[in-house]
Amino acid sequence: MPHTDSKQNVPSPTFGSPVGFVISMAIGFGLYALLSILVAQGSTLIPQLDYTNVITGITASLPRQLVWFLMDFTEPQFYASVFAGAGTIIGGAAAYLLARKNSRFQGFTVCYGEHRMFPWVLASQVLSLALTIFVFRFIDGFGAAGDVTCVATFIPIVAAPPATMLLYGPSVPALLTSSVLAALLCSPTATWLTATIGTPLGLPGVVSNVTAMALTGFVIFIVLRELPWITKQDIPQNRGTLSPVEDVTTPLWFVRRVLAEFSEAPFYGNEVASLFIFAGLILGTILCPGHNVNGAGAALPAIVLSQFTSAAVGVLLYASKFADGGWCATYVPVVSTGPACVLALGANIPVALVAGVLGGILGAPIAELVASWLPKDIHGTVANVASMAITTSVVYIAMSALATSFTYAYLGALLWL
Repeated sequence: MPHTDSKQNVPSPTFGSPVGFVISMAIGFGLYALLSILVAQGSTLIPQLDYTNVITGITASLPRQLVWFLMDFTEPQFYASVFAGAGTIIGGAAAYLLARKNSRFQGFTVCYGEHRMFPWVLASQVLSLALTIFVFRFIDGFGAAGDVTCVATFIPIVAAPPATMLLYGPSVPALLTSSVLAALLCSPTATWLTATIGTPLGLPGVVSNVTAMALTGFVIFIVLRELPWITKQDIPQNRGTLSPVEDVTTPLWFVRRVLAEFSEAPFYGNEVASLFIFAGLILGTILCPGHNVNGAGAALPAIVLSQFTSAAVGVLLYASKFADGGWCATYVPVVSTGPACVLALGANIPVALVAGVLGGILGAPIAELVASWLPKDIHGTVANVASMAITTSVVYIAMSALATSFTYAYLGALLWL
């Protein structure tokens, strides 16, 4: 994710399109209804992909580890779907090819106007994840204890390695060094944070994961800054425009921007890539509903609704940040706050909407605030994931307290009556 915001002293709109907001929410509710139907049908056409079957014996099974590898590409969105994971890679490649041809269907240029960096970004993701799973064997965390149902091996693909490529340019030393460091540090840091802080405090697991992204990202960028073989390379692409200079007040731009948020976590930021993600997610839900969301597939409809809500609220409030080719971290709650609260507090419409609205309000400005404190050689993704940790913690604690207050009030009223 880029460092810069929209240019200063340029007239820009205050809010995004209200019509675009309504359309985006309609899409969110439409997907909620469709996914609810598919989940309710419960037809498992490929039982081998049921989440329990995938992780059973995974430490000794290369096919299961390969499935997990693809699942990790949508673990940041909470889907953990092998089909959506494949859709992420295929969609990113499609967006890259469309950008190379300067197609009018390319949408927001993949990798923030630096589309020629896509192969390097993808290479960093594949390499760091392969090292994490197959070389350093953090996948063996499943065998460490009988009750382990998830291991955070996905972190490098949405953290320092791809951010390093966008910060330092096409550099083999930067690619290899950042991938190795991230593969070594990210997963064990997340596991330690979960055991020592997240679980004792009762916070959603995503808080530990994104905190690990922030801490390891900060450390890795500091290390890269000091290594003599790491130097910045020129990117063969105009870096002046982070997104197409368009009229951000139109409904079409609004809907496209909301869709693009779903591929922001892997640094693609493109609506075409997001459509491939959704195509894979729907296909996977048809074939095996129990495969999604680390076995909690019943929560998928509410998760998607919370994501559309937070994206729509964020784009509505902060559209001006995108004016004149700028950018804003409105994706922050899409991959953190909304889904985390749905899983922790209830997979229903009220939780999805409240968490989505609160996350959409808080996520982007907190990221912008943290980014203002970072040195220039620390990529802005560190601020974004720090915002995910802060926003999710604040919203979760507030909603938990609110739910408890309402529960006590309701019980008190019953006793009084």
